[in-house]
Amino acid sequence: MAKRHQLSNNFALKKCSAEDHISKLPDEILVHILSFLTVKEAADTSVLSKRWLPLWTYIYRLDFNATKPLNEVALNPKRRKMYMKKYIRWVSRTLKMCKVERLDQFRISFDLNKFAQHKIDRWLEFAVARQVQRLELDLLDGGDLPQYSGSCYNFPVQHFGLNDYDYSAQPRLNKLPPLLHNFFKSLKVLLFKSVNLTGEVVEFFIYNCPSLEELTVHASETLVNLQVVGPSVKLKYLSIWYCIALKSLKICDTNLVTLSTTLSAARLVLVNVPMLIELHALGFPTNILDAMLSGISSCLLSQLEVLKINSDITIFGKHCEYGLVYLGKYKIPQLTMLKKFVLVLEAWEDRTFLDCTNVIEAAPQLTEFELNNLTALWYAGFPPEWNPDSGISFVLLLLSLVWIKPKRSKRECRKVARCPLHHLKVLKLYGYYGRTSELELVRYFLENAIVLEKILVDPIPLAFFRIEGEPRESKPVRIARKYAKLQLEREVPSHIELVIL
Repeated sequence: MAKRHQLSNNFALKKCSAEDHISKLPDEILVHILSFLTVKEAADTSVLSKRWLPLWTYIYRLDFNATKPLNEVALNPKRRKMYMKKYIRWVSRTLKMCKVERLDQFRISFDLNKFAQHKIDRWLEFAVARQVQRLELDLLDGGDLPQYSGSCYNFPVQHFGLNDYDYSAQPRLNKLPPLLHNFFKSLKVLLFKSVNLTGEVVEFFIYNCPSLEELTVHASETLVNLQVVGPSVKLKYLSIWYCIALKSLKICDTNLVTLSTTLSAARLVLVNVPMLIELHALGFPTNILDAMLSGISSCLLSQLEVLKINSDITIFGKHCEYGLVYLGKYKIPQLTMLKKFVLVLEAWEDRTFLDCTNVIEAAPQLTEFELNNLTALWYAGFPPEWNPDSGISFVLLLLSLVWIKPKRSKRECRKVARCPLHHLKVLKLYGYYGRTSELELVRYFLENAIVLEKILVDPIPLAFFRIEGEPRESKPVRIARKYAKLQLEREVPSHIELVIL
């Protein structure tokens, strides 16, 4: 008798008396199940049996996720070109095999630029022909950062009948070919990252897509002016970030619910947006505050339920730290409906965070406060194209990340006048390093948050870019965790849940 080959534990065949009921399900149900997987995961099921072999080619959610290759590129940038070629070959070959007639989602997520223009154009044609409802082109450098100047993929207006469009005229959706007409009519979600578009093209999508609810444009170098105006606009979520050429953003008479944008009083106009309850603001703290106190009406501030201030990162974080000082001097209008306040910054020095309590105390209904301190990350290296006078945010120029020890002082904890917080239940502190500034902030909440239920502490910040390796057990993180336990386990009462990650 021939010797049976031994399989690894991961792939060992197990005897099972139960029948395979899943494979007996109708094709439509199996395809529906597979459509919730990434393309690679769905394709892997073809090895199960002949019954499963063709099913994945009919999935209607094409998510070309490539997280693992991007992580490897982060560890070894020299592999970038090789993985780009592999990704392009993979997507192109897969689309040739796909038999689906309509798409719910088409997602490209990899480090691609203008040198892949022709291939990406063809992929878009594939998605448009299948009346995709959710179209995502996420082409960020390394999967996290905007492409360097001049290297962005350019949106192919000629393929959408927009190259000869008179943008000053009335919408002409009915004048487009049936294929494009049906595409614009079906589109619900549109995401462009590191894709060059003009304001006119973005507005065409907004005004000619009757079902469009979510729009994201990040790091477009050609977006200068944008207007979202009129009650006919169905848009609920709008995100305009890192568009360095943007001069004005006007939003009027719409039912927008969530707005994420670089905030400056000079460039943002918000008028009659009664449904707006979430504002995510990116920029220098002083610019954000100026915009909040002048460019945004107090009436609008009073309707916000979620406010996220994401301070622009600069060398040594000086602007962010001084911005905190300014925050303490501003008279913040009443945020009567605010439930959640998130502050993202890089505080290099051990300066107090208590200046942010101005916002906290202006929000009587606040239930959750989150601080994400990016000090634990340090940026090294500059691309040769960078000009310090260009106005481009330093965060756009990140090349590598290493852990560094933030500054810790021996000063006494500062106190502020007591102000009872009657509804605050959750406190989250990311990037905690055991400095006086962090300890005094915890003490502030312990003294004032009457119904506080949970404190979550994590030495690792919630970075919005990829971090090399796995830092969870690195030496700085272990030190930060040790300080957190020494400081907080004796401070936090037993009835409050303390979680130290």
